Amino acid sequence: MVTSLVTALFAVTCFAARASGLTSAWVQEPVPKDSEPEVPTGPLKSDAAAGGAPEPAKVPAAALPPATVPEGAKPEGKALAGPAPTIPPRERVRWGWLTHPLSPTPSQYQVRKGQSPHRVLPLPSVRSQPGIGLMLGANISYAYRRGEGDPNRIYMIFESRVSLKKVQDHSFFIRLRDLLRREEVFELGVLGYVDPVFPYFGINNNTNLEGIDLQARYYQAHLNTVGGSLTYQHPLWRLPALGDKPPGLLRSYVGLAYYADRVRSYDNSLLQADHPAADLNARRGLIRLGLTWDRRDNEWSPGKGSLFDVIVDNAGPWTGSTDAWGRFSANFRTYWTLGVDKLVLAHRLSFDALWGDAPLVPLGEFGGLLPTDGLGGAAAGRGWMRRRYIGRLKAFGSLELRFEPLELKVRRHTLGIGLKGFVDLGVVAGRMQDLPKHWHVSGGTGLQVIWDRFAVLRLDAGFSRESFGIYFINEHAF
Repeated sequence: MVTSLVTALFAVTCFAARASGLTSAWVQEPVPKDSEPEVPTGPLKSDAAAGGAPEPAKVPAAALPPATVPEGAKPEGKALAGPAPTIPPRERVRWGWLTHPLSPTPSQYQVRKGQSPHRVLPLPSVRSQPGIGLMLGANISYAYRRGEGDPNRIYMIFESRVSLKKVQDHSFFIRLRDLLRREEVFELGVLGYVDPVFPYFGINNNTNLEGIDLQARYYQAHLNTVGGSLTYQHPLWRLPALGDKPPGLLRSYVGLAYYADRVRSYDNSLLQADHPAADLNARRGLIRLGLTWDRRDNEWSPGKGSLFDVIVDNAGPWTGSTDAWGRFSANFRTYWTLGVDKLVLAHRLSFDALWGDAPLVPLGEFGGLLPTDGLGGAAAGRGWMRRRYIGRLKAFGSLELRFEPLELKVRRHTLGIGLKGFVDLGVVAGRMQDLPKHWHVSGGTGLQVIWDRFAVLRLDAGFSRESFGIYFINEHAF
């Protein structure tokens, strides 16, 4: 009896080891559908209690290693209903935040079936604003976007225009995003500008000029500018999306820029009176360093999120500049969706401070990712004359309510039509304690057209105490 039990136990142990090896081989080498017939598998039958050896389970003959298939064995029975299961491929890990600035992140882009990722929009260019007049020319915009809700991986715009007042504006700009799969941003821009009606109303001139011809030759100069810039934004930290809020990305910002200005004052003009013997020509070589925070749901017409930038510019003989000076600029833009997706409240706060021997052109600019004229003009202070208030210290705030109730399909293209209302508020001074003494308010309404969710055209009418302006410009004010 004991001998029979020992024999049965030894047989069960040998069979378990052999079955384990066969099962491992079957999992690692699944049998294709068109393989030879298989031997049906069945439940294990054990006669241990009776002292007999168990009957091994039948497995596919093709899955057996050569040494384990008895010579001359013939498969029997029916084949399995489907192919053997396979181990799913290992998924790449998605990091919620960047553990290392140089670590690439997997691509999130998905191509929408039947939709081209390329968007091209050639248009006749028509722009208008007070002091410049009607500008006619052409532009071509191009965007490469893999998915409908993804940011533009490539955005390019080339523009060339001439106004009825002989102002010439020629520029090329390209933005390259995530080409290295690190969510980085490269930007390159070059420009050439000829402005025979360049405005000059004096530095820190907060006097009310209502009722005066602000487009007279007395308030004008002649400016020629050529130059360009190259910038790079490197990812530092990523905030994942929370609910309906888009993800955010903190980037470092570094850039180089170089511009050459030729300024000529007219006889009996205000510029000549303020600077009778000064050489206002300048070379502006800049080294730019800063941080950016981008949490917009899209970059062409944001409805949610924010875009912040804090940048310091440094210029001097070591950068090829004629003067030593610097600039600190901070811009905060936020966007809220009010109840429905097409009703958006946009808000902007900007601060700009100059030190050193700053040239004439930066005195009338707000710095940042893309420096703009201000205070007064199409970007900051609509309704005031272009560059109406200039100085070393500038602050600006704007509220804009955007409503896009209509979206049309034009063949395979999308055309969005919307309305807006806005209020702009700014201050300019030479000293910090004088900054809140003079508040300059303007406001108005406008229309906007969004083509294929990447090109924006806007028509704004702005009104101020001194003047009003009609602005027909591409892209939102902010």
